Amino acid sequence: MRGRRLIALGLLLWGVTLCAVESGEQPMTIVSAETRLRDRVVAWVHDTPIYQQDPYFEVVVRAGDRLLQGERDPEHPYEMLPTFWKPGIKVQGRVPGHSLYPKRPNGAEMRFVILKRSKAPAEESQ
Repeated sequence: MRGRRLIALGLLLWGVTLCAVESGEQPMTIVSAETRLRDRVVAWVHDTPIYQQDPYFEVVVRAGDRLLQGERDPEHPYEMLPTFWKPGIKVQGRVPGHSLYPKRPNGAEMRFVILKRSKAPAEESQ
């Protein structure tokens, strides 16, 4: 009976750690931040697709021992990523659920949808 309780408690703790939300503000390091283009079919003319290229933002950050890859569609055609977001730059941000909120220099946050979470390689000491 005692063994079953220990196993149940272990499974419960394991489940809680898997579902934990990293929602507090934490330091992040920019791994890459760039504007990319994706093709979208706008019309068909005699069975031939007519494409339009739409921009989107892709950012990869290191938060602790995790790499988070996020994507965002611009709110208007002239929106740009902050120019100081270069590889190796440290920013503050938070990760509630499936969203990533890195901060801009003025303190405003940009919302990215997390597409991929992976374990980060060990940092090299310089």
